[in-house]
Amino acid sequence: MTGQTPTPPAPPAPPVEDTRGGSGGGGRRKLIIGGLAAALVLGGGYGAYAVYDRLDGGGAQPHDVLPASSDFYVRLDLDPSASQKIDLFRLLRKVPDLADEVGIKSDKQDIRKLVFGEILASECEDLDYDKDVEPWLGDRLGVGGDIERKQFLVAVQTTDENASRAGIKRLFECAGDDYGIAYLDGYAILAPEQDDVDAAITATKKSSLADNETFAKDFDQLGEQGIASGWADLEAVAKLPEVAEALGGESAEMAKAGSVATTLRADGSAIELAVLSGATNNSSDDAVDLADLPADTVAALSIAGVGDQVTEAFDSFVEQFDGAFGGFPAASVATATPEPVTPEPTPGSTGAQGFIDEIEAATGLQLPEDLATLFGDSLTLAIGGENLETLPTLSGPQGLVDLDIALALDGEEAEALDLVQRIARLAGDNGIPLVADATDDGAVLATNQGAADAISDPDGSLGDEDVFRSVIPDGDSSFGGAYVDIGTILDKILKADPPQDVRTGIESASNLSAFGVSTSTQDDDRTLSRLRISFR
Repeated sequence: MTGQTPTPPAPPAPPVEDTRGGSGGGGRRKLIIGGLAAALVLGGGYGAYAVYDRLDGGGAQPHDVLPASSDFYVRLDLDPSASQKIDLFRLLRKVPDLADEVGIKSDKQDIRKLVFGEILASECEDLDYDKDVEPWLGDRLGVGGDIERKQFLVAVQTTDENASRAGIKRLFECAGDDYGIAYLDGYAILAPEQDDVDAAITATKKSSLADNETFAKDFDQLGEQGIASGWADLEAVAKLPEVAEALGGESAEMAKAGSVATTLRADGSAIELAVLSGATNNSSDDAVDLADLPADTVAALSIAGVGDQVTEAFDSFVEQFDGAFGGFPAASVATATPEPVTPEPTPGSTGAQGFIDEIEAATGLQLPEDLATLFGDSLTLAIGGENLETLPTLSGPQGLVDLDIALALDGEEAEALDLVQRIARLAGDNGIPLVADATDDGAVLATNQGAADAISDPDGSLGDEDVFRSVIPDGDSSFGGAYVDIGTILDKILKADPPQDVRTGIESASNLSAFGVSTSTQDDDRTLSRLRISFR
């Protein structure tokens, strides 16, 4: 690791002692432990624009002081001088309005003060960050939990154990809550009950989360942990009653995924949120590689493997709608009535299917069959950069002809062609000219013939563009995803001389370059999803 060496952590305390404080947890019902957990979230928001390359040196990490039985884990590193001495706020300052909203005013600002100062200002006005927190607060925070034991722990790195004891006590006295505390490898370990802390310390000394083979393998595969990271045992999470109720049968699929690891980090001029999961990537065989689209593509979306899911979701919606609201008199669908509509089914009534029948009659579409055809094996949308400057002055649907917008359907050719032809006829009846053509893999619907031909050409060179690779770095190893060339779109719109308020908004975001979401399959068939925002 390069960069400034962090302050060495304080040695572990001698015997563990019970330092409960507060008045039994009544009153404001605000656990400082909850506040520290909130700090992780707040810090993640502030840190979303921070730049780190490696944050695993300089002493123990939170996962080194939490037990191996932890089912979930969240970590935040607030050290602005770690890694390769990259300025923590450089990318954030490229969007001044956002920086001002967050409160970043200086490149040397202490992000810890931003996070904890906010908490103190709203929860403990009598305490002062510079006097009561800064003298002992380290750079790292961690939260871990054991779902079966209903155990929740917070690990706070400290630079001065004695000062931290006094400072943490004042924090909990302010909140009026009891707490348990002990020290291990330079961290204060906190929980609502002292028994939980004592048990956690004993368990961690035998085996820490860092010794958990699944955890270690996930983070080794994920790579750089960045400023914030997290991990969860999905099998344990799926057993939570709230999760099982919310997901129904899908909770079993969640459990099969095994685990998930995520990190918020920087990579060159981009901010990245990466998620590694054991979930099966059903789309990899059929998804269109965005890198093969035309070089002038400014926005693209590719979805695969969801045709059956869309049909199932549609059928489920109809069933749930009818179950919740019952049937409605057929006349109430087409005409307004001053009488309130009763949700009770009545003879000759039409539920959700009645509305669907009317939509089908008016449009010629067939639901959900046409939805299954639309998504087919895969669905790809591409928008070219030609004539985008005309968007602010677009006078009617006819103007769409000058824009390069194309939708490619991969699947059964006859069914796909029939669908796009029906959509084109329907659009034409409403003054929107569209091109519908067959392709080798299905069909295409576009605003003009050039756009139709371009998306049908599998030899595009978008993947060679630097802007594209800044947010889709895996290039042709990625499957599906989304891409937006923000910089080009903003530049094009500025050429149209938009109103001053629009121009001001665009100029404030002028340093944004691109946005991308991509998914790739790893060697062990796990899925790595990456969401990236790059700056110019």
